[in-house]
Parts: sequence; C-alpha cells; structure tokens
Amino acid sequence: MTEATTTPKARKTTKAKPKAAKAANARASKAKAAPKAPKKTPIELASGIITELTRTNFEQTVETAKAVLKSGDIRSAVELQNEFLRAAFKRNLEAAREINEIAVTAVREAVGPYAEKFTEAVERVRAA
Repeated sequence: MTEATTTPKARKTTKAKPKAAKAANARASKAKAAPKAPKKTPIELASGIITELTRTNFEQTVETAKAVLKSGDIRSAVELQNEFLRAAFKRNLEAAREINEIAVTAVREAVGPYAEKFTEAVERVRAA
C-alpha cells in the first residue's frame, strides 16, 4: 500500500514596487480615458451657437407668450413683452459677437501663411 503524500503548493507572491504599480495604473487610466474630441471647425462652432440661440429664443418666446396670455391687464402684458425683447436683443447681440470672433479668427488663420509670403515679397521689392 502506497501512501499518497500531498504537499501544499508554494504560493508565489510578488509584490509590485509602488512606483511600478503607479505607473501601470497611470497607463491603464490613460488607455481607458476617452479619446479627445477633434477640434471643431469654425462652421461647426457657429452652427452650435446658432442652434443654441434658436432653441433659447423659441423657449423664451413660448414662456413669454404664456405669461402674456395669463396676465390680467394690458400694461403687464406690454411690460412682459418689453422684457422679452430686451433679453432677446442682448442674447442675439452676444451670439453675433461670438460668431464674428470665430469668423475673424478663421480668416486670420486661413490668410496668415499668405500674408507672410506677401510681406516677404513686398520687402524684397522695396529692397531692390
């Protein structure tokens, strides 16, 4: 009769160095991080501003119309409409400024390389 001997397997325990573990975690979190969204074009930026402005103006128009219909007298109705018009004008003007800035920046970026070449050519002509 043979006696079965069982020997417990030795457990391998490897402790990662703290710096190595941190580096591994950093790499893993970078891999899990969402990729950066591509830079939006000036047209996309302007479209987003116009879309948001249109949505806001529509919502404010509906709210103002409801408030005007619920108001009891003509003075309060006119006052509500005046407030709406002031706010809408301010909102639209701000959006126009933002779109203008986007357009100016886009033109500068597009024309920049050509402007440099033109300036160099003019300087050469003056020097000659």
